[in-house]
Amino acid sequence: MGIEIMRRLEAIAKEAALQRSVELFSVELKGQGARKILRVTIDKDPAVSIADCAGMSRDLSAMLDVEGILKGGYTLEVTSPGIDRPLRNKADFIKYTGKLAKIVTKAAAGAKDNCFTGTIVSVTEDAVSLEDKRATVEIKFPDIIRAKLEIEIK
Repeated sequence: MGIEIMRRLEAIAKEAALQRSVELFSVELKGQGARKILRVTIDKDPAVSIADCAGMSRDLSAMLDVEGILKGGYTLEVTSPGIDRPLRNKADFIKYTGKLAKIVTKAAAGAKDNCFTGTIVSVTEDAVSLEDKRATVEIKFPDIIRAKLEIEIK
């Protein structure tokens, strides 16, 4: 799909999310023809409910039908990021300070490991610090390949 179509889809999804008082987390469009899947992920404090997803789905579907952007049919999926949500940027790390996270980094020369799991203890302008049972490690944002919250069982 073209960049312009994705921008329009994101703008419409953002408007629907605003009307529903939820945060637009992500918009993905996969597949082709009648097999297109539009996956919209929403977030809300303290949690996204089934009613939030159903309401967003109804509103967004109606808005997309009026706009007529997706030709040939599509399947709309509205979901939450889940409890093991991805951490995408510095704001996410700040929001979840004190939570357990897993971070995969670029392989550094001489490094023993490029996968770290620990509690987010601090976030600076250019790095996040994780603390596990052994030590605290500082990871620079440009070195992060992917990060997500881990499920904590207490």
